[in-house]
Amino acid sequence: MATRTRDRQRGQMLVLFTLALVAIIAMVGLVIDGGAVYAQRRGQQNAADLAALAAADALYNAQTQSQAVAVAKGVTASNSYADTVNGVVVTVTFPPNKVQVDVSAPHQNYFAGVVGQPTWQVSTTAQAVAGTPDTAVGAAPVILSVADFNADGTPNSAFTQANCQTKTDPNDSNIHGCTWIKDFNSGIPTLNTNWSWTNYGTGTNAADDKAYLRAFGSCGGAAVPNVTIAAGAAPYWGQGNSGNQNGAINNAGSCIIGLDLPVPIVGPPVAPATHCTNSSETDGCFRGWAMFHVTDFYASGQQSGFIGWFLPEGVQYPSLTVTNCIGTACPNLGDPVLKLVN
Repeated sequence: MATRTRDRQRGQMLVLFTLALVAIIAMVGLVIDGGAVYAQRRGQQNAADLAALAAADALYNAQTQSQAVAVAKGVTASNSYADTVNGVVVTVTFPPNKVQVDVSAPHQNYFAGVVGQPTWQVSTTAQAVAGTPDTAVGAAPVILSVADFNADGTPNSAFTQANCQTKTDPNDSNIHGCTWIKDFNSGIPTLNTNWSWTNYGTGTNAADDKAYLRAFGSCGGAAVPNVTIAAGAAPYWGQGNSGNQNGAINNAGSCIIGLDLPVPIVGPPVAPATHCTNSSETDGCFRGWAMFHVTDFYASGQQSGFIGWFLPEGVQYPSLTVTNCIGTACPNLGDPVLKLVN
């Protein structure tokens, strides 16, 4: 009788061990197969990222969407994710102003198959955009001249941080740096010593400029609007009047001191155009965006100074974005941007 009881207990232990073994294998499978899935997903994401960037670059260089699809799939294939091979699916779509690449591939499990999961599907997605900046986020209410730049689009060395150390106000020895002295005659900064106001409308006055300045930094005014340029547009953004608006500077100039801000650059229209877009003006046309570090604003008699330096060209700042165009539809207004957006 005792022998039979021990036999039954041995049988129970075998059942318990078998059940425990399944659970142990499932846990090991979760750890090992889960880690392998994570590694696959990382490589798969890299493939999707590179493919999206390559396709966006193709569109920017005037290739068609079909050609961009071929480029994207070629990149995923070179990174071990060839479309339709071993269950891999690569999908290339074109959301507004973007290129999106989705890569789906099965992961062959080793241990998890014991519990009925021989494969796990791994999906990754990437979005990229290419183009020249058409939108400035928090643009400064001032315009500077295209004369501040060299023929290759880089800032004149006199207006960079390394060389921007000239005393600018003979009445105040504490003020140093580059400055643009307001052009009182036309409201258009035609020289590299000029700057003017703008509120991106038809005209501006001291009250407008004061309100706009107070929207920056810690001044707590209304939100600074984004400024977007339509493809190919070069609107007139001259001052619209010739008033000396030192009141705005004295009351609110400090709101933007120390900030890196997008600044519109203006100049004559680019041939074959003879006037600014939707304007009879022949100067003060928008020519591109630049990033400017503001060190000071000051008013001295009939001269008002806007002081600071241009930030390096070619550096991609979040304040300059491509939002409503893609590829050749973007305005040709500066250094191209190629970046992942998702």
